[in-house]
Amino acid sequence: MTGLREEGDDRLVRAGDPARAPIVTRAMRVLPGPGARPWEATGSIEVEALCVWAYRDQRVDRFQNAGLYAIEAEADGRVWYGRSTDGCAAIADIAHMGCRVQSSGVSIRDNVHAAADMVATALGGIDGGGQVAFHARHAGRPDGWALPDRRYRPVMWSVPGVEAQWEHTDSGHRYCPIISVGAVDDVGRCRLAYARWWDALDQLTWALSLRAMGFAVLRPTAPREPWVEAA
Repeated sequence: MTGLREEGDDRLVRAGDPARAPIVTRAMRVLPGPGARPWEATGSIEVEALCVWAYRDQRVDRFQNAGLYAIEAEADGRVWYGRSTDGCAAIADIAHMGCRVQSSGVSIRDNVHAAADMVATALGGIDGGGQVAFHARHAGRPDGWALPDRRYRPVMWSVPGVEAQWEHTDSGHRYCPIISVGAVDDVGRCRLAYARWWDALDQLTWALSLRAMGFAVLRPTAPREPWVEAA
């Protein structure tokens, strides 16, 4: 058995063979690292980076129901998830974590930074805010807005991007099935989605500038129309 102890704390994390489902008596507190407040070095942060911090790092949307009754969460437009009391939830936790958590007498609170909560609250009133949150969870951006170099490609490749995979007819002739990619209509829809995402980020910058954040929120550095720059 191995143990991890925080300085000045008598709480112990015991780890062992996951197959034996060891008991974790109480989880050690995670100390904030250098990236806990990414704006501290300069006193400012770009809005897209702030969203990534709030949703990917702070996971603000996972804990928005904390402390609310079911009727309060539903009235606020949030999805409420219950937890079974027949033991199935505990079994699922063991399968997911590889250990059994003994939480009797322990109060666990899922707190997030106040700035992350401000970001989530402001996004809730912005058209396209859900799209911003979706991409922030994975630190990504809307794509599909660029026209491909070639409109058609083989259905299957023998060598990806180099040699197509041929099929044979009953009469012995060879042919190559092809598909259309990057249709103009599809690319147009992706460009509209990208513009909506960028506008939502810009509106979020303005909304947060009206709040006492304690630091400056800068406008998005992502290009407004990347397809124009690419051209």
